[in-house]
Amino acid sequence: MRAMEQRNNLVLQGTETFSRGQLDNVALDNGSVVLDSVAGRYLQYGSYTTPEFAMPAFCNLNVSWNAHAPQNTMVEVRCRVYAGGNWTGWMSFGKWAPDYPRGSINAHSDDGLIFLMGDTVTVALPGGGTGVQLQVNLSTNDDKVTPALRLLSAAVRPLAWEKQDGHPINRRLYLPEYCLSAHDPSFGREMDLPLVMAALMNRWGEDILPEEVAHIMSDKATGSTGNAAFAAAAAGCCGYPCWQAWMDLKDLREQIHDGCSVAVRIERRIRGQRDPVGVWMGLRGFGHDDAVLADFVLLNDPTADSDGAVNCTMAVTDFARYFTGRAIALRPKPRDIEADRPRRVPCSFEYSTEDDCWYLSLRGQRQLLPAEFSGWAACSPHDGVAHATTAHRTFRRMERTRTGGFRFPAEQTASGGRCSIYIIDQTGTMQFAEVRLPTPPAPSAPEANQSTLPSAPLRGTPDAFNG
Repeated sequence: MRAMEQRNNLVLQGTETFSRGQLDNVALDNGSVVLDSVAGRYLQYGSYTTPEFAMPAFCNLNVSWNAHAPQNTMVEVRCRVYAGGNWTGWMSFGKWAPDYPRGSINAHSDDGLIFLMGDTVTVALPGGGTGVQLQVNLSTNDDKVTPALRLLSAAVRPLAWEKQDGHPINRRLYLPEYCLSAHDPSFGREMDLPLVMAALMNRWGEDILPEEVAHIMSDKATGSTGNAAFAAAAAGCCGYPCWQAWMDLKDLREQIHDGCSVAVRIERRIRGQRDPVGVWMGLRGFGHDDAVLADFVLLNDPTADSDGAVNCTMAVTDFARYFTGRAIALRPKPRDIEADRPRRVPCSFEYSTEDDCWYLSLRGQRQLLPAEFSGWAACSPHDGVAHATTAHRTFRRMERTRTGGFRFPAEQTASGGRCSIYIIDQTGTMQFAEVRLPTPPAPSAPEANQSTLPSAPLRGTPDAFNG
């Protein structure tokens, strides 16, 4: 195996680093691994294989990738582990692309003691695993376009993990607050990870909805949004360098020192759950309380009852007890990066008196919602408030009709006024529109002589300006 300093988090990116691996029908272009080309046409298949990396003895492995994958292209990441004196076979994390119904794959070694479930490889052998090798298969069905691998990472949880605290810091970062109760309930409590990932990106000005993130990263094999490898890939296809890691307090403090919030996995009890469960939270800083001479951690907890209650603090001693070590790091988007998402399509929203419902319309053509649609459809009334991000607005689920249209919720029809429409399909593509619903008639005026007070002109009426 490649001789190197043993680190539990490896991040591979850039031409120099990628050039140390084996390139089969692939080439390096502007720091990315792409399919090789002949006479201006990309080859259909190619693969990139890293060197064999020595790692500290570990029990868990998490692999991440960031790739640009245009339509008709695909990326498949695989790994193998050195344990017990032998290499396992290659284990796949599933074929991946934003437009593809991606799904995780469960795999295991012949003896069943090394297995991949979802986003994590577990080594149950005494002594754990001591080596890792990664491989990325690229493919295209269109010889004019190629996927591009930008980042590849491997993170392991050491068996003998000597965690370090690092130097205390006092820094607070802005991180938007999003809670489960204000967003799409169809993914259940596992919507916590899309909420945190949206906040990490929106901190840098992205303004992406958590529902977009959820459908970009959803694991079709399990129907969940709990796959952290797909979460990192989703942020990557939005242009943000992002990877899973196993971190201690020292690592987390370094991230905050660099101005980067982190997603952290916390074991805690939540309402309605008998046993402690894992919750993804956003780490937004560290502080010190002079009154009690104690350090604390600043977190965003998406399981809070409302957006305003998401910000919370936890003593560092408690955080060290409940933090599992799992983390997702995200860095700001480079200016020249090409992104697959967000993908937004502006539309019109038109009412049909015949069907008594509303339809999306694109360039004059009615866009019927397909029967297999499994995305999210909501309206958001304009409330006159300048929200920090679109995800802070109030959303109301819309009813889908059998004819492929929509109906507004009764409360929105009753109140009328202007509102925004958001339709997000299972690929994370959004269609959006603006519409003004008719304002319901004002209640009838009260009978005369109901009040002895003289009438006063309302501000903004002609009388108010005529003095």
